[in-house]
Amino acid sequence: MNEQTLSDLQKRRHTRALQIIKRWRLMDDDFMKRCLKNNIPAVECILRIIMEQPDLHVLSVTIEDTIPSLLGHGIRMDVHAVDSAGTEYDIEVQRSDKGAGARRARFNSSLLDLNSLKKGNTYDQLPESYVIFITENDIFKAGLARYHINRIIEELSRPFNDGEHIIYVNGDYRGSDDIGKLMNDFRSSKVDDMILEPLKETVNRYKNNPREVAAMCADLEKWSMDERSEGRAEGAELLARLLKLLQAEGRADDVRLALEDKEAREKLYKEYHLE
Repeated sequence: MNEQTLSDLQKRRHTRALQIIKRWRLMDDDFMKRCLKNNIPAVECILRIIMEQPDLHVLSVTIEDTIPSLLGHGIRMDVHAVDSAGTEYDIEVQRSDKGAGARRARFNSSLLDLNSLKKGNTYDQLPESYVIFITENDIFKAGLARYHINRIIEELSRPFNDGEHIIYVNGDYRGSDDIGKLMNDFRSSKVDDMILEPLKETVNRYKNNPREVAAMCADLEKWSMDERSEGRAEGAELLARLLKLLQAEGRADDVRLALEDKEAREKLYKEYHLE
C-alpha cells in the first residue's frame, strides 16, 4: 500500500468516525459511558428524575464496574452509583429489548447485593439497591414512563420490603414532565435539542470540544482496525475448519470451490453448521 492510498484510507476512517460521533446519543451506551465517567452532576440529574427525589446526592460514579462471581457469570455495570444514603444503583442503557430481560435484572440485582454486604455486617445492614434499565423501546408496551418492580407478599397484597428494586425507564416516552425531558435528552443526537443543563453541557463538551472529538475519533479508528483484523483472523480460522472437514471426506472439488467462490463457501458453511 503506497503512502497516498494509506492517507486516503486514514481520511475515510476519520470521516466515518466523525459521522458516528455526530449520530451518537446518550442512548448509545459507549457514548453514554464516556459522558458519565466521573460525572457526578450528570448522574445525579438522571437519578433525581428517575427516583423522583430532587434532593438525592450522588457520592460516587464508576463506569463499567465489574462484579465477579467465584462460581460463574459476573456482571459489568454500565454505571454504578452510590448516593449519600448508601443506596446502590446499577444503571444500564439497553437499545435491544432482549438485553433488558427480567432474569438479567434479577441476576444483576443479586450480584449487586453480594458486592454490597461487607464482611462482618449483618443482613439488616444490606443497603437499598436499584437496578435501572433505560430501554430504547417501551418493552412493556403500556405507554408509561417508568415501571417499578418490587416483591410483594401475594396473600396479603403487601410489600415485602427487602430493599431490592428494579426500575424500567421507557426511552420512547415523550411526555412534557421531567422524565419526558430526560428521555428527550437520551434520544437527542443534537445538543440544541437537549433540555436538561447537566446533560446538555456534557454532550456539548464531547461533541464540540476539539480535544474530546479527536480522542473519540482515535478510539473509533483503532476499534475499526481491530475489528477488521479480528474479523480476518476469525474468517481464516473458520475456513481452516471447513477445509479440514472437506478433506476428511475426500471432497477435493469442494475444497477448490471453498477457496475460490464466496457463495459456494457460504453454502458449505451452512451445510456443516459452521458460524
